[in-house]
Amino acid sequence: MESAYVVKLGNLYVCEVGNEVLGNPYYRMASIAREARYLDYNKAKETAESIGGKVYKVVLKEVQS
Repeated sequence: MESAYVVKLGNLYVCEVGNEVLGNPYYRMASIAREARYLDYNKAKETAESIGGKVYKVVLKEVQS
């Protein structure tokens, strides 16, 4: 199972990463963790450095239903 990461800035989570027509990135933020965008480590690190946030690893556990 691969690891997943989220980027957090204060009490907000990155939920969308995109590029405008001019190539400037934009970030949509959410205050609810379940709306956070799961990223691979390299993309999460790049995004965090860009906005001044921190990278958090999401612990994934398989559960029985």
